[in-house]
Amino acid sequence: MTPLPDDLATHFELVADLAPDRLAVACGDESLTWGAFEDSAARLAGWLAGHGIGDGDRVAMMARNSPGYLVALFAIWKLRATMVNVNYRYRAEEAAYVLADADAKAVIADEDLLDVARAPIVARLGDGVDGPPLPRTERDGDREWLLYTGGTTGNPKAVVGSHTERCRTAQSGTLRLLGLDRAEGVDALRAALAVDPKGPDGIVWLPAPPLMHGTGLYSALGSLAGGAPVALLPGRSTSGEDLASTIDRHGVTDLTIVGDAFALRLLDALDADAAADRPSRIASLRRIRSIGAVWSPAVKRRLLTHADLALHDSIAASEGGLYAVSVVTRDTPDDRLGGFELAAGARLLDEDDHDVVPGSGVVGLLAAPVVENAGYAGDPEKTAGAFRDLGGVRLSIPGDMARLGADGRLELLGRGSSVINTGGEKVYADEVEIVLREHPAVRDVVVVGVPDPTYGSVVGAVVALEQGREADPDTLRDFVSSRLASYKKPRRLLLAPEVERLASGKADLRWARRRLL
Repeated sequence: MTPLPDDLATHFELVADLAPDRLAVACGDESLTWGAFEDSAARLAGWLAGHGIGDGDRVAMMARNSPGYLVALFAIWKLRATMVNVNYRYRAEEAAYVLADADAKAVIADEDLLDVARAPIVARLGDGVDGPPLPRTERDGDREWLLYTGGTTGNPKAVVGSHTERCRTAQSGTLRLLGLDRAEGVDALRAALAVDPKGPDGIVWLPAPPLMHGTGLYSALGSLAGGAPVALLPGRSTSGEDLASTIDRHGVTDLTIVGDAFALRLLDALDADAAADRPSRIASLRRIRSIGAVWSPAVKRRLLTHADLALHDSIAASEGGLYAVSVVTRDTPDDRLGGFELAAGARLLDEDDHDVVPGSGVVGLLAAPVVENAGYAGDPEKTAGAFRDLGGVRLSIPGDMARLGADGRLELLGRGSSVINTGGEKVYADEVEIVLREHPAVRDVVVVGVPDPTYGSVVGAVVALEQGREADPDTLRDFVSSRLASYKKPRRLLLAPEVERLASGKADLRWARRRLL
């Protein structure tokens, strides 16, 4: 048996050799076969090498989702260089911070972002693919993997991981979906490539979030590593219309989203189709996966009225590891729609680093195993606060809190940084958000702590209502009080046309606090 490579570029070269005419990526009218994908990456790698980029260098990506983004990643890895993800929404000062912190030698950016991207070498995305290809070379995955966090609670931090481990994780995902085992090596990959993507067992994956964030990036890599085509949203939009049209056009079977922010957009399009008695545009869809934000039970129920789907909801973090999982179908009882269980290998730890006893009511921190060198680049103090070695296992503990019921179900309480201390009482922002989302008039919501001279902080909420629905702040406060202790109701509640969100789909907490002050 020939094992699979532990380097993503080498693995992608193998896929291209085995199936050069197979579709690799599609976006609107643009598509690349694996042969074209590999050729473009080899030529870009040659261009980068000609400009001095090589083994160990860091190359930043500051661009929106496109086939060219994936070509650039492939090219960077061909050189044994490290990709640095930069948010394409950053202004010059914000981008400069990440580029300087990463010591990026080069940056590849969309044309309209070239003035913001500052590095010794700056390239426009799409350049460099017409020159001579870089000859292939032997390589392994023994090098760093960097992923910058979203910076929702401060400056972005670079999480250090292992390229080898990331490659193996990507290889395992789609192969497992096809009933194959990575341990079977190249034979497993050959079997995956024999599956027709448009057939009954085929996979076509749409990562809707930006590839600059882990949720979108890792979905795309997992699909490609198993030889399954990746479909990308065209243009700059992530509207529900674009989601539904892309699913329909490319026969998407697997969709990755970020909670309600994406799900509600898709529902708008599906509801409009149903109201106009138009055929379903998600007939091919079998699974939706969400990571990174609240995916409320009410929204899951609505999605299941449109199609017989498996809804996979996961709690994970840029720091690595999978902490909690939930799978919901049409057969799931209503009282289980919001339930999570610990992921394989994950733990819930008390303040003494012992496992929380089920049913004890103790609030613990979610922890998940990661590679032994995981941490924040150049920041041992922050690394010590979010990573721990217990029993010879490196654990990522980014601060997500939960209680563990006697039946093994988790009650998720949110990140420690989102806890609101009001008059000596602790309020978990997520628990208030979840209740507000259950109100039939509420479309979207974000809950944050707001400074207050009497209580120190009070619970604040910015709420967007469903079109055509009405609810005033007092009605919504009473709704919360009917389900939670009265001190948990939002003392400051603002109705807004929409909740501002980051490109990742996560709520813009700074915007919410400014609105509530």
